Amino acid sequence: MRFSLFGTKIYVSFLFCATISLMLAVDRTGLMLPSLFAVLIHETGHLFAMWAADCAPKEIRLIPASVQIVEKYGVSQKKQAGIVICGPLANVMVAATIFINFYLTDSEMSLKFALLNSVLAVFNLLPVTGLDGGRLLEMLLTRKTDIYTATRTVNIITVVLACLLITTGMYFIIKGNINLSVFIVALYLFMCVIIKR
Repeated sequence: MRFSLFGTKIYVSFLFCATISLMLAVDRTGLMLPSLFAVLIHETGHLFAMWAADCAPKEIRLIPASVQIVEKYGVSQKKQAGIVICGPLANVMVAATIFINFYLTDSEMSLKFALLNSVLAVFNLLPVTGLDGGRLLEMLLTRKTDIYTATRTVNIITVVLACLLITTGMYFIIKGNINLSVFIVALYLFMCVIIKR
């Protein structure tokens, strides 16, 4: 499905909708919907920063396991860094607010939502391909070297981290404790490197 909103092209793939529907249908923890809200807060942080910096996105693509915000050309690196950091910052601000609510109301759901936002912020700041931390590291590296070397360095860090996660997952299996999320994150990191090539 394709449409435009405030001059920004928006593409929502069928697989994105199917994946979200499937995840909500099989979720037994009750955390899937709050997780989707945390992701929405994160992406809204990026979008708010883009509009505040007067560089509205060219296109937003909703595809399985990813929300891609395509920036217009000619955005300065300083603005780009601000836009990138605003996603995790939005999660941190919401988490701090919800933690205060938790201490006042002792609501377990508040605590879970605050933790989800905190985990999402920290995860997105990892210096790996496909995440905000990887983009920030690339920007820092391009000050000292060319874009090819910067991208290659971040890709190597990503592959090393993915291999460490697979090793950790195998360790859990040997100990009789299967943790599929470790393998899913490792697969996601490998896919980010492959798609970016």
